[in-house]
Amino acid sequence: MRLARLLLLKEGGGTLESFDSLLCLRSYFAELTFDELHQIAIEYGIEA
Repeated sequence: MRLARLLLLKEGGGTLESFDSLLCLRSYFAELTFDELHQIAIEYGIEA
């Protein structure tokens, strides 16, 4: 959930559309392994 929130904030979150995006990202991230999540965080420059 934290990763999804940080990605949305980097992309200008704060609208209803970004909330919908957060829910979609959360569902997507829930299906990934820790290694996959870590790689995404590295790619976006987010400290994991």
